[in-house]
This record gives sequence, structure tokens and C-alpha cells, in this order.
Amino acid sequence: MCKQTLATDDTRVTGEDVTPYARAYAAQERGWRGMCKWVWLASSERLKHLALIRASDASRRFALNSCLFFALGLVCFQGTRVGWHRVSTAAGSQEASRPSGQGWTRVAPSSAANPVELWWNPGQAVIGGVLGGLAGLAVMGIARGAAAKGVQRAHRGEFRGEQRMTAALHYSSAWGVLALPAALVCLVRPLALIGEAARWSWSPPDVGVLTVAGVLAALSSTGWWIWLVRLGSTAPTATRVRVAAFFLVGAPLLVVAAGSAWWYGLEWVSPRLFARLDLQF
Repeated sequence: MCKQTLATDDTRVTGEDVTPYARAYAAQERGWRGMCKWVWLASSERLKHLALIRASDASRRFALNSCLFFALGLVCFQGTRVGWHRVSTAAGSQEASRPSGQGWTRVAPSSAANPVELWWNPGQAVIGGVLGGLAGLAVMGIARGAAAKGVQRAHRGEFRGEQRMTAALHYSSAWGVLALPAALVCLVRPLALIGEAARWSWSPPDVGVLTVAGVLAALSSTGWWIWLVRLGSTAPTATRVRVAAFFLVGAPLLVVAAGSAWWYGLEWVSPRLFARLDLQF
């Protein structure tokens, strides 16, 4: 009988993905929500375990699902931000009070006491929302790749072939799901805009809606950042300072760069696209 020989040339200390989600994924069962909680409540020992797991099909699927949820939040945010236009009908106003493009509906007419009109373009809102979500997915894909490269370079040479923290980066996307409440708050913005333009006796202030949404989004991103800093502290002693510095400084800078690319990219593309589609104001 021939004895099976085991390969001994793999000296990596990292291992295969044995997280609860990986087991559920292999069994074709649901486990995404449970894995989110598993990540959010991770202890130091759990983070050490995660840091030594190599990226897997399960971790990639988890990250994809999380990014899709985050992109849905961007759709809600952008879909309630674009497609609205306020104009003044006061005498001497230099602002045009009638749209030149198609699809605009006046939802708050002006009056003698209130010389402000509010217009809404459903087509522009839908296109802007979908464009924001797709752009978000593209930017997140680039940012994820840059983060993986950054973590690899932060480790000293002797650790780079071990694929440390590759799965952990995928699973850290669970924190992006906590930004969904911020997106849901943004769904109230149309009521705030209409209420302010029509001068209702009471309506949620637009500034207040944006403030609440911003605070919720900040809590999500802060939790993610702290989680990564804790993850960095599990790196080998010889390379811990480098990895911790990347997560402490590099990760937030990467988020700022990605967010800026998304925001200013859409600010440049959207008006030109709407003009081509004859949806401009």
C-alpha cells in the first residue's frame, strides 16, 4: 500500500478560512448576518485568529455582499440629493424659474409671500442614484485592492508571502453595513426639501437630516477604523509598528481619497450626462 505524502514546502503560518461564514458558505447555508455580528463583536483573540486566515471564496463573497449593501446606501443618498432644484421668483432674481430640460415637475409653487419654487426630476434622481451606486462599487473595488497592497507592503519581506490579514480585510467590510441607517435617514430629505420650500408649519429640517445621517455614517467608519487598528496590533512583533501605522494613518487616507474620487467624479460626470439626456434644469 502506498502511503500518501504531504507537501512540506508550504511554510506559511496562515491557514484556510474556517470562520462561521466560510462553514455556512461551504454548506450553502445563510450566514452573512451572523458573520457581521461575529466581526463587530470580535475580541482580541478572534482578531488574532482572523489575521492568520488567508482570503477565500467565502471571504470574497462576503465582501461583495457587503459592498452591494453599501452601494445601495449610496443609491439612496445620491437619489435624494440630485434631481431637486430650488429657484427664486422674486423680482430682480437672475435665476431662471423654468427648466430647459424635460421631466421636471414643480412640487412647491411660489406665492406672493414665498417667492421660492421647488422642482423635481424623477428621471434625474433615478439615474443619479444608480450612477452613484455603480461608481461606488467601482471605487470600492479599487480601494479594496489598494488596501490589500498596502497591508502586504506594510509587512516585512519575510511575512509577505503568507497572505496575512487578507481574509480579515474582506470581513472588515461588515462595518460598511452599519452605514445603511444613514442612507435610510436620507430618504426623509424630500420631505425636508418640500416642507422648507412650501413653508409647512413643521417639517424635518434638511440640515438636521444631513447631520443625523452624517453622524451615523461617521460612527460606522470610526468603528471600522478602530477595528483595523486593533487588527494591526496582532501583527508579528517585528513588523507590528509598520502594519499598525498603515491602519492608523493609511487606511483613513485611503477612505478620504476614495470618497473624494467618488464625490468629485460624480460632480463632473453627472451634469454632462444630464445635459446629454436633456434632463438638465
